[in-house]
Amino acid sequence: MDFLTLQTRAGPLGFIGRLHTDRRRPALLIVNGSFPSKTHRHDLIERFPGANVLIANLPGMAGVPWATPTVADLTEGLGEAVARLLPEVPIVAFGASTGNLLSLGLRLPNIRRRVMLEPFFQTKDLWPFIDNSRKRMAGNPGNTAMAHYFWEFLGIAQDRVENRDYRWLLDNITVPTDALMGGAPLLPERESEIWPSFTSQEDREALAAHPLVTMLVGAPDTGHAFGMMFGDREGENRSTYVDVVKVLHAALLDLAQYCA
Repeated sequence: MDFLTLQTRAGPLGFIGRLHTDRRRPALLIVNGSFPSKTHRHDLIERFPGANVLIANLPGMAGVPWATPTVADLTEGLGEAVARLLPEVPIVAFGASTGNLLSLGLRLPNIRRRVMLEPFFQTKDLWPFIDNSRKRMAGNPGNTAMAHYFWEFLGIAQDRVENRDYRWLLDNITVPTDALMGGAPLLPERESEIWPSFTSQEDREALAAHPLVTMLVGAPDTGHAFGMMFGDREGENRSTYVDVVKVLHAALLDLAQYCA
């Protein structure tokens, strides 16, 4: 499928999905994170044929042209785009990994539920991603927009790491929210066959204490790939993928009450 590109104040955003025009239906808004494949989570469009499903990819991701926005400007641009595409229907806002930094920033009044997959609220300890980001920059030395993305969003440069603190986003959780994450702890840094969960122990404690958050934590050998569409660890990923689908389905069913 080709993207519908919306040119926002913060640069281009790529959208793909299915919108219904026959009657009021709940919507699933998916905000992908860093460097997904071009078809990442497209399977969810077919999983929920009775709902509006809209997938957003950020500048530079999955074939969307690069831009150099701030996090605040991109969040505002995303909000304007979603308000145009889903102006009145009740929304489940689903952020995945880095996508949570934008989906949690949205303050649209028709967001009635949230789902967070592998959220993180500080970046200094994301050691697997820091190493991966530096390799990407080394392989793309002329891509200043990519370097801007890593520094602006995550505080990652080739020669230093500067923490980006997003804990204030927890205050934006004002509707029922499901937080899903792998069971393998982020720290300590270590040799591992998989990327661990990016949701730190501090983040888990903050989420567990929030009265509107329901947590689902995977087995000890599940990490940042929680909920991925299969892959190298197909058995593990298939199980956690089913968990994610169940949570999204329940959230969409809950929003059906607003569509009568």
